[in-house]
Amino acid sequence: MKESPLAPLVLDGWFVLHQFVRIVPGAETDENASSRLRALADLVARHESPDEEGWTGVYRIVGGGTDYMIMHFRPSLEALGRAEREFARHPGWQELIPTGDYLSVVELGLYHVSAALVEEAGAQGIEPHSAEWTALVEARMQVELEKRYVQSRLKPEQPEEMPYVCFYPMDKRRAVGQNWYELPLEERARMMGEHGSVGRRYAGRISQIISGSVGFDDWEWAVTLFATDPLDFKSLITEMRYDRASSVYAEFGPFWTGYRIPAAELAAEWAG
Repeated sequence: MKESPLAPLVLDGWFVLHQFVRIVPGAETDENASSRLRALADLVARHESPDEEGWTGVYRIVGGGTDYMIMHFRPSLEALGRAEREFARHPGWQELIPTGDYLSVVELGLYHVSAALVEEAGAQGIEPHSAEWTALVEARMQVELEKRYVQSRLKPEQPEEMPYVCFYPMDKRRAVGQNWYELPLEERARMMGEHGSVGRRYAGRISQIISGSVGFDDWEWAVTLFATDPLDFKSLITEMRYDRASSVYAEFGPFWTGYRIPAAELAAEWAG
């Protein structure tokens, strides 16, 4: 197989904004502030159920210098911007103190598909980035897009049986001797395959959303995990630290961990 430094093919899905907020001190005991927060909970309820326009969820964060994570999924950057503005202009938003946010787009990396296409193209004498290569890629991407499980990953939903959440950003290293981007595509595909095999052992216990943020935010990817048991976050991430994709080439940002607050319970939660 011909070695290639090509970037892997990816499929992009919903845009996602993670917002981190704290409650204004005393808002829970102020009647007017509590009324505004109850109205904000009603706004969350209108967007909580996933549909073709996306969804919004609220999560109580334990530690991490914040109180809540509000997560918005929308089909376009414009729709995500409208959601951000709708919440920011709501009277209840004045009872929240923003502590940070993160912008990304749901991403499905196709490392093995990419490596297979490079091999197929090489066998046919097709050069990467040529018209023939573009046609080959477009045909294969269409096949992938028509798969039901691919669509479910590009438009993810909150698993009802997994109330716990863990969010963190990450990079791939670009250090001398540890530069992910200098490795041949085939080697990267092999390591990501090993990395993915660890995650598959947690099927039914953890659900994962990978979102790309190159050009959107300060890190290259964001990872959102849902689980039935928060200890599974610790187990999975510990186990993954021992594969080469993580141990040699990954840099991790801060972690935020908590649990979902259904919209029906949000007014009581915000009332203290």
